Amino acid sequence: MSRKIHKFENGVCVYDDHLMPAQRQRYKTRNVHEADEEDLFIEIVTSLPEHSCFVNIGTAIGYYVILAKKLSPKLRIHAVEPLELFRNYLNENILLNNLKAQDFVIHKYAVGATEGRAGFLEKGYESQLLVNKEGFGMLHLFILQLKNLTKGLLGSIGVKRYAAGAGRKSDIDTVSLETLVNQVGRQIDLLSMDVQGLELDILSGGQAVLESGKVKTFIIGTHGKVIHQQCINMLTSNDYSIEYEKEDTRHQPDGIIIASKGVQRLASQAG
Repeated sequence: MSRKIHKFENGVCVYDDHLMPAQRQRYKTRNVHEADEEDLFIEIVTSLPEHSCFVNIGTAIGYYVILAKKLSPKLRIHAVEPLELFRNYLNENILLNNLKAQDFVIHKYAVGATEGRAGFLEKGYESQLLVNKEGFGMLHLFILQLKNLTKGLLGSIGVKRYAAGAGRKSDIDTVSLETLVNQVGRQIDLLSMDVQGLELDILSGGQAVLESGKVKTFIIGTHGKVIHQQCINMLTSNDYSIEYEKEDTRHQPDGIIIASKGVQRLASQAG
């Protein structure tokens, strides 16, 4: 029996059994992952020169990396996804879209303010990543999950108190943004992240990256007014220009910041 496929209006296909009922319902309004971000993302990706580099933190089942590859076939793409379940889904969807696995570099770790090894409790969409931040003298507990039942497709990392429950415990690597950029080994023309509340932590772990401009453009999903403004402050203090920002979006639960250094990606927002 063949598996049911969901095809988005932009041509991206995913297996329907990767989706939840609330997601399917939401896509009836506009059949894209995030209606507020969709057109901005497409404009930016299509503005990049050939052989540019795109890094996606929190790739999950692969919506944005697959869309980017369809829009710009010569784009160099790095996908960051620590959860094995989502990496398996990503690989399935790469083949489903008639793309090649070797077209994507997949990083099997989490990105945060610090790096090392961390405990990981695999519980499906509530898999828990325990990160010991020694500099703060306490244990922070982060949740790797889909944003919520109405959003879904992107992997995201949020903050939540640990609750005991069934799950398979393992250990995974965590790296800073600076380490990730060094491993990519070249200028990153576009970096997107959707990490539910940890966006400032990730930027803080990449201060040298911000100062040097090794990432030319960020697309950041923000979560709450305070974090949204803190991210803007950190970016502008490192000479990034805010090309677009909206904390309260209409069709998705997270805010959006698009910031660039030394380039302008959004002609539609000029002036």
